[in-house]
Amino acid sequence: MRPAGGSPAGVASALGILLCCLTAMPTLADEAASSGLSVSVTAARRICFTDTVEVTGSLFARREVDILPERDGYKVAQVFVAPLETVTAGQALASLSPMEGMPGSGSPSTIRAAVSGTILRSNAQPGAPASPRQGALFQIAAQGEIDLQAEVPLAGLAKLAVGQPVTVQPLGVQSVSGTVRRIDASLDPASQLGRVRIGLSASPGGSARVGTFARGMISLRERCGIGVPYSSVMYEADGTIVQTIEGDRIVTRQVSIGLLSGTDVEILVGLTEADKVVVRAGAFLRDGDQVYPITREAAGGR
Repeated sequence: MRPAGGSPAGVASALGILLCCLTAMPTLADEAASSGLSVSVTAARRICFTDTVEVTGSLFARREVDILPERDGYKVAQVFVAPLETVTAGQALASLSPMEGMPGSGSPSTIRAAVSGTILRSNAQPGAPASPRQGALFQIAAQGEIDLQAEVPLAGLAKLAVGQPVTVQPLGVQSVSGTVRRIDASLDPASQLGRVRIGLSASPGGSARVGTFARGMISLRERCGIGVPYSSVMYEADGTIVQTIEGDRIVTRQVSIGLLSGTDVEILVGLTEADKVVVRAGAFLRDGDQVYPITREAAGGR
């Protein structure tokens, strides 16, 4: 009787196949490991960063001048100017005519601008009574000087100084430059916000009127240094890190960050312009991991 289990030749053949498979397994594992995870990388580069404080508020005339008729007994005959128009001192704004039946009414009169500037408001309507008791017919922003009166958080208030440059963006019109003119010494007790007056270098064009909402970006300082995408930075218990690439390996660097500019962050310590960093750092990458780097061109920079 033949023993179960097959012939010796068959057993030897099966053992040979098994041995080949066992020998090949480490090779397949090595190939899988060598392929690495594909990651986007970019070069650290020199960028100029501006430290800014953002404020919001409304536009106000620095000095308003009311234009009133000198006496009673008149009505508006004709109006020569409209709001937002620029006028010069002595320019005719409206003509007045005596009201019939009013005692003491005199000859026709002309209302003139007391100062040069911009017409803010006009209450003059042809046929309407004109009297100093009814209030101003016109209001003028003297010399056309407009300020942004803005609120600023306490943390930002400590950084401000008179004379700092500002970019002011009124709602619905083009931006205009300005400078910090005055910083209030006290805070609003309810909101804990400070107030700052920003003088505009020119009157905002278009439909911007006194009372228009505006946003200001106050420039505190500018410096140039090494920058990387903010998404390259990770915060860990041991500090702030950036994942760099050396060859095809992840190398974690401890860094110190500074100013922000758009989507970039300043690196004060820890990187050079020669370094390549992972664009989007993540906990799935560890120091020493093998990766396949894909270079992404940086946008801009100076």
